[in-house]
Amino acid sequence: MYAHENGQHYGLLADLECGTALWLRWAGPDVELVVLPDCPVAGRGPDREGCCLFAGHATQHTWEEPHPMEDPCTS
Repeated sequence: MYAHENGQHYGLLADLECGTALWLRWAGPDVELVVLPDCPVAGRGPDREGCCLFAGHATQHTWEEPHPMEDPCTS
């Protein structure tokens, strides 16, 4: 079983005003539109790449290396 098969899921629909985005949020058959603030965390490198997820997300930041168990393409 993969970690993304249970719990809430999110899908980015559109960037809105500076610092917020429109997301789809679903768990099973229930789906809703939500406006969430952007994740404020930036990477440590010289380019200071920003995270492309929302504030308070439960997984790694988008600029971090994925955990091998989270990649379904490697199984």
